[in-house]
Amino acid sequence: MTAGPFEEFVAAESTPSLRVAYLLTGDGRAAGDLVQEALIAVHRRWDQFVDRAEATAAVRRELVAAHLGRRWSRVGAALADSRLLAGTTGLPGFASPHPVPVPSDETTAALAHVLPRQRAALALRYGADLPEAAVADALDAPVADVRALVADGLGRLGELLEVDGAAAAVQVRDLAGRAPAGPGDVHGWVLDGERSQRRHRAGLLALAVFFVLVALLVLFTGG
Repeated sequence: MTAGPFEEFVAAESTPSLRVAYLLTGDGRAAGDLVQEALIAVHRRWDQFVDRAEATAAVRRELVAAHLGRRWSRVGAALADSRLLAGTTGLPGFASPHPVPVPSDETTAALAHVLPRQRAALALRYGADLPEAAVADALDAPVADVRALVADGLGRLGELLEVDGAAAAVQVRDLAGRAPAGPGDVHGWVLDGERSQRRHRAGLLALAVFFVLVALLVLFTGG
């Protein structure tokens, strides 16, 4: 492994990742959650990376994957707010986070109406100033598709903001620069997130066992 210590990596990677995540989510708390998830996923495979560039590319792929498939990562929070667990306390992994939204501006509001893959392409291309090849790697798409996603995304964003594509790209870059700062101890933050994920999985397992026991009880008592 030549990517260096993970603690140094996350200290360097957290700020650019938060900029991209902020463009993907439009919310400071959600952006932090997205980056934390991505860094946790990379930490689990840390010994597999041959250098820091490979690890950085993996973080970008994780950010995009988490952004495009985020509904499933919120199952625990949804259950915590449901009637099913109303009044239940102390079940590991099912605390409802109730994130506080960051006040929206015009660009943030407009990005919410851009298709998810187009938004991801814009975030990577202009929020992280990545070349098309790096964006293609993060999106797992050909470079030609990335060009189309960026062009269509800028067209849609410009339409919403009533500016041309070049001005829309500038506004995306400006918004990335206003992304909230991350935590002071990024490494500790990632480790805390790993512990939280373990509690979440334990909570899911406990809930599954509970339902199995209830089903068995109903079966053997005749309902």
